[in-house]
Amino acid sequence: MNITYHIDGGLGLEQLKRLHEEALGLIERVGLQVYHAPTLRRIAGQQDVHIEGNRVRFGPDLVARAVAAVHYPDEIAEAYAVISGAYEMNVTDLQTGTVRPSTYQDLVDLVKLGNSYGLYGSAPVRPLDLPSLLQELALYKVCYEYSDRRPGAMFDANPISSPQAARYALEMSQAVGQPLSLGLWIVSPFVATTENLEIIEALRGSRLPLWVATMPVAGTTAPITLAGAYLQSIAELLAGLTLIYLLADDAPVYYSIIDSIRAYPFDMRYASFVYGSPEDLLATLMQIQLNSFYHIPVVAKSLLTTAKLPDAHAAAEKSAHTLAAAMLGARIFTNAGLLAVDDIYSAEQVVVDYEIVQYVKRACQGLRFDDAALAVSAIEEVGLGGSFIGHESTLQQYRQATWDPALFTHSTLHQWQGQGSPELAARAREIARTRIAQQDYVLDADKRRELDKIYQRAARDSD
Repeated sequence: MNITYHIDGGLGLEQLKRLHEEALGLIERVGLQVYHAPTLRRIAGQQDVHIEGNRVRFGPDLVARAVAAVHYPDEIAEAYAVISGAYEMNVTDLQTGTVRPSTYQDLVDLVKLGNSYGLYGSAPVRPLDLPSLLQELALYKVCYEYSDRRPGAMFDANPISSPQAARYALEMSQAVGQPLSLGLWIVSPFVATTENLEIIEALRGSRLPLWVATMPVAGTTAPITLAGAYLQSIAELLAGLTLIYLLADDAPVYYSIIDSIRAYPFDMRYASFVYGSPEDLLATLMQIQLNSFYHIPVVAKSLLTTAKLPDAHAAAEKSAHTLAAAMLGARIFTNAGLLAVDDIYSAEQVVVDYEIVQYVKRACQGLRFDDAALAVSAIEEVGLGGSFIGHESTLQQYRQATWDPALFTHSTLHQWQGQGSPELAARAREIARTRIAQQDYVLDADKRRELDKIYQRAARDSD
């Protein structure tokens, strides 16, 4: 028997149902702004679709049909999986730890590092030393070349700026036999992104999965209360889902599981997101319950922080957030390696964040409670004033009794000093360099050649 601990409380079923009903009302009364004429023409005249100029409103029966059509790719990660990457434009240098713009070599190194840990997700950084089109395509090319699970389809949010870039990305995905999906971002409040709709229209007939996401920010693009911001998030997502359902031509549709039913707190003092704050933690707990209500796979955005360096600030926010999310049932955690909201990608922070998730995994495994664990006979055998160090029960179980971390080691002061008193960030940086050097996954040579051909054609287009 195992004893585990959980978080109780939160939104009740009646509150969840009210949020849903209020969201349906907002979709019917407020709707979406759609400025893409081909999209408006495609959905005009369909049942429960009401168009007034650029405003599109949907009836609740149509929304219900869209929700019922949601289907996720067969790509759910294993328990305690880590997602990492959101194409950041800055890195902490692997040699010096200083912050600088990201390059193509950084992209290669960081994809290798992520693959050594089995990480999922979008490309870690955007290579700013390339022309704009190649920056986008490199996100796919390098992920395919140096990872057997990135970017995938369901975890992919790599930016695609134009139909031209989308066609090249599709050609690359087909060359390596990997899935590609297209997203529709809803810009809060209630505006469907025209650039995304142009890409969906341009690739019409490709039957690529379509997903929808939104990022309402409390007090700026959504009500300042988390409850109100979450209500808006639900309404935007359900409206966006209904729109892509009408555009999908029988292709799969789903919510982005990374940005599904999520709203974000905002600090008016600094005019910034406050990832990692107590309010952000509470927002994740709300998200987990709402995702469960809508049968959306749960991904906790718990490895986020406003800290600028891999320091105590970053560790405190990421650890508290991840443990709380796990105690409410989350088993996939995202944004490993990110600092300064999402301005910096740090290799050493990846190492720290992976360790945090392993800590949380061990805590959630709980503790044994059975006759062997109670150890009554061992206590009697050792008796008064004895020692358990040499007892058979200790010898049999000591390797499993305590988590053996790779980074958060349990050494004594004397042992640490004997190792030269290394700082944790420096040790994490060394671990990252070693793992990158040892990573040997490389895509099949024929597929690499095909990618190179496509990439070279795109390079000529970008001249």
